[in-house]
Amino acid sequence: MEREKGFKVLGIVLTSVSVVWAIAVIFIGIFGHYNYNRDYQSSWDLAEKASTIPQKLEYIQQFVNVLEVSPMRGKHDALFFPTPDNSFEENLKALKSLQSRLIEIREMNPNSFEYNTAIQQITGQEQGEAQEMLSIFSGTWWIVNHFFLWNWVCVVHVCLILIMFIFGIRYWN
Repeated sequence: MEREKGFKVLGIVLTSVSVVWAIAVIFIGIFGHYNYNRDYQSSWDLAEKASTIPQKLEYIQQFVNVLEVSPMRGKHDALFFPTPDNSFEENLKALKSLQSRLIEIREMNPNSFEYNTAIQQITGQEQGEAQEMLSIFSGTWWIVNHFFLWNWVCVVHVCLILIMFIFGIRYWN
């Protein structure tokens, strides 16, 4: 009887801790997502929506400026096996090359073949080719700001929460 009561108390504690932990993870995740979008991603999104080169360039410059002063400098979107591809710095260089290209395009004649070719290249980069670069920025931001919600570390947390919740319910009943 005493042992059953101990398991029930353990079940209540495990269930309660897992629920509180899950709520905290969800809250921090929502807050983190909002902060990243507000401080970083929104500049890129506005650049994609802009229909003129000067406006697009202005938003890209805002994006580059906030990235240059961010605490992500020198970091990678990886804990193990850092590569140039998952390096924040190398992806920032790629972004700056896009910025330079926009500056060049701004000076071109809008009716020229060269201008239209350059616009197609920029559009292609924005519509998919840049997603990997943006993913590196985002992942690096999560490592720096909310490590426990980054990539596979978050998956481990969710699994631990689920295991704790299942054992808690099992012992509770």
